[in-house]
Amino acid sequence: MGGLRPDHRFAGRVAEQQFLGEVLRDAVAGHPRAVVVHGEAGIGKTRLIREICGSSELQVLWGSCVRFGGASVPFAPIIGLLQDWLARADAGERAEVLDGIDGLAALLPSLGGSTVATTRLPVLVDLATNRIAQRRPTVLVVDDLQWADVASLDVLSYLIAGFRDQPLVLIATSRTEERPEGHPLHAWLADMRRMPLFSEIRLEPLDLDATSAQIEGLLGMAPDPGLVAEVLARSDGNPYLIELMVRGLSGSEHTLPAIVPVALREALLAAWHSLSDEARLVSRILAVGGRPTSSAVLTEVSAGHGLKADLISHWLSEAQDRGVTTTAGGGSWWFRHPLLAEVLYDGLSPDEAADLHVRYIRVLDERPTEVTAADLAVHHEKAGNIDATYRWSLVAADQAARLRAPAEEAIELRRACAVWQSVSPAIRGTLDDRIGLLRRTSLVCDRAGLPEVVVTLLTEALSLVDEAQDPGLACELMIVLANARWQLTTPGAVHLEEIRAAIALTEDIPDSAGRAVAFAELAEYEDMYGMPDSTGHAEESVRVALRSGSPAALGRALCARAAVYDRSAPLDSLADADRSEQLARSCGDLDTSVNAGIWRFDALHALGRRDEAADVTRAAYHDAVAGGAGIWAYFLAYQAALELIDLGRWGECRAMLRSAVAARCNGIPGAGIRLAASLLAVRSGRIEEGRQHFDRALELVSEDFNPLRPVMTVTGIELMSAEGHVADAVSWARPRLSVPEYPEPDDDEALPVYAFAAAETARNAGQHGLAASESVDGVLADWAWEPFAHALGGVDAQSMKRSLVAAELARCRNTADQSDLWRQVIETASTAGSRWHEAVARWRCAEAGLTSGWPPSKAGELLRQAHLRAVELGARPLQTEIESLARRSKIDLSAPIPVVQDAGDARLAGLTEREREVLSFLVAGRSNGEIAKELFISDKTVSVHVSNILRKTGTTSRVAAAALAERRPPGQ
Repeated sequence: MGGLRPDHRFAGRVAEQQFLGEVLRDAVAGHPRAVVVHGEAGIGKTRLIREICGSSELQVLWGSCVRFGGASVPFAPIIGLLQDWLARADAGERAEVLDGIDGLAALLPSLGGSTVATTRLPVLVDLATNRIAQRRPTVLVVDDLQWADVASLDVLSYLIAGFRDQPLVLIATSRTEERPEGHPLHAWLADMRRMPLFSEIRLEPLDLDATSAQIEGLLGMAPDPGLVAEVLARSDGNPYLIELMVRGLSGSEHTLPAIVPVALREALLAAWHSLSDEARLVSRILAVGGRPTSSAVLTEVSAGHGLKADLISHWLSEAQDRGVTTTAGGGSWWFRHPLLAEVLYDGLSPDEAADLHVRYIRVLDERPTEVTAADLAVHHEKAGNIDATYRWSLVAADQAARLRAPAEEAIELRRACAVWQSVSPAIRGTLDDRIGLLRRTSLVCDRAGLPEVVVTLLTEALSLVDEAQDPGLACELMIVLANARWQLTTPGAVHLEEIRAAIALTEDIPDSAGRAVAFAELAEYEDMYGMPDSTGHAEESVRVALRSGSPAALGRALCARAAVYDRSAPLDSLADADRSEQLARSCGDLDTSVNAGIWRFDALHALGRRDEAADVTRAAYHDAVAGGAGIWAYFLAYQAALELIDLGRWGECRAMLRSAVAARCNGIPGAGIRLAASLLAVRSGRIEEGRQHFDRALELVSEDFNPLRPVMTVTGIELMSAEGHVADAVSWARPRLSVPEYPEPDDDEALPVYAFAAAETARNAGQHGLAASESVDGVLADWAWEPFAHALGGVDAQSMKRSLVAAELARCRNTADQSDLWRQVIETASTAGSRWHEAVARWRCAEAGLTSGWPPSKAGELLRQAHLRAVELGARPLQTEIESLARRSKIDLSAPIPVVQDAGDARLAGLTEREREVLSFLVAGRSNGEIAKELFISDKTVSVHVSNILRKTGTTSRVAAAALAERRPPGQ
């Protein structure tokens, strides 16, 4: 190259550099972003990031995903990021960042403290990275995302879901050719694309000009146009292949030599072939290691090939100079292009590879701190040591279980299942042990989101069971298999063949625990789809469970009975659910404990104990996830989220949904979580995010799936209306409000929001009282039962919904009684505890009153209270509407709370000065917590004052006391 040192200048990528530069600048200003850079191997993904980050003043932390033997290393990129920070931070920074988060020792044992992983690892990593970024704007770089383990993807999801105003950027690289169908990254990307602060860029091959610029930098002179054209054609614009192709040229060539390789394998090996014999041998040994390996380990393994220990570093440096290897941090080495490791490994004969794996085993056995059980399992498998492969696979599975990494645990268990037949009988155990292994693997695969694998494993396990000899075990496997097959189909389909077969199988053991569980499963399915006999089967399940004497079976049976009675007899259902959970916890039955929590929520909701339902269910969700429960734990989060949204506890809801969305669960629970997140996003004004969540929900379940049908309709109407397509929302919702094959008592939940959409359509079209109201009247006339006649959510909640429909119909028809009807909504919403609907009703009431001629002073307090609530909730669209109405009406939203005077009323005259002050806040619609904050007293003290006010004034509610103070009827 003319004696010139090659200039590895960065060619092209102008638009990509500009985009990433803006992302980094935004981060400094407190606008976090996540970006995934896609492209084929060698296209320049990592180089682009180094280039853009190198010119930035941000702190850049690097972590790489590691794959070995087809398995990813748990938390590898997260560990890498944290280790990179640890290496740079001084003692003071470490102490400040790590204060109170000792749990990170599970990932970084050098920190000291407990090394037992918990489900809080995502929270702890998030806390640490945010503290790091607050000290200095930070870029987190994750290389080779296609090799990330699922546990790491979950952590990254949690980080992204928590982006608000941190000076933080997450940039990841991902190969496009390393993601076959079914690869876990596909699902992760699908979820992340629905996050508002997530972006992707795809690096395309270099064009002719960029290729010329790169070659000029490498050769030190302007290249011949013919050479550039040939290099571009043969490399397809891949920068790494371009570099390999022109290496060794003088710069005066007009064309590539005939020996220049055109295939990727040959191009990759071109630089390797230029190494000395010893350097090539060391790089082959490195390839067999399967992952970045320390110089010390390479030296010991290489010793068996007669290589001198003191020259290993020299040969590694030689390979580095030729662009074959690179340092990977911590004194370890790996390939500059990881694909070369695969090429070199494939070039070894089976005997050569096995011999090197044996050498690695010998060395690593003496270095327990530098190896994982998963590494040894792979090395033993490649060396043909089946017994050791089996043992180390189980050890690795146990390690993954302790780290709460079900995807990696599933890989190790599936390896153990695959080699079981060839394992020595003394080590593998009996046929019962085989069935137990298959059962454990199926449970883990279920938690890892692999339903197809679960069905395969359970089918094999069931085939090994003699139904005549062990009908109880066969019954258990049939039930689990039925649930697995149900999850594989579109939710909504009914598959009861295995459950009915399980019941038939246990006819000769009528008092068995298995029979009780089979009846319980059948009852729950029948109840879910409105099928007959669910009550009878639930009662039979309890009777059989009691005769069996099995606490676990009784817990499962009581859970089924709680499901059947959750709406018709909620007090009985609540008692059954509580007892079921107690029994399940005592038996370590996480699944039944979660199911009991689901039905307990329904019972509490039906009883109108809504705050309690939200609190208890949210706690149950966190306990279930911490305990390692499966995906149905996230259905608890969905239930709690809907209640929190309506109760106006949006901050708590957002915090819970963040972790739930980050878990990326599928099926019914995943759809429920997405619908709740969509509804909250829409009401908060994040319309695009709401659409993304809603579309993801539709990918997971059908629109008419019974348990989710009402919230699906409500969310769809609000979303389309917020997008400006309210007429489409009415058309979309109308057929979904037809009486379904299996009606749910709460199907009428969607009627108020349908009436809202009809009113908006009428207003937009200027056709008050015509087609829009007739559409609502038609739905109500066709309803199979009287809407809101049931007590689900409590009588107060149903009264609120009934009054909502009436008020929206009045708005639809533009009748004169709108303000009166909206006052009824205010009262019923306040009584029901629905702060969201109360705020909307206050705005609508003021709007209707002002339209009918009210003076601004009469509407002012309604708008001020509505505005206060909208700001508190973070309901930006509602806040904007209120502020717009206030501006048009010249109403000051910041007016103070009025002081209550007794005006000669003896009932008010007896109040103390403090009680009078508290009553003023009641008039303003403030909660106890808000009053306590304003007056700098405790919630308990406020409660005492409120009780005294009610007693002294002879009123029975806060609303009535406020009405007395304002000299107005309680309904107003």
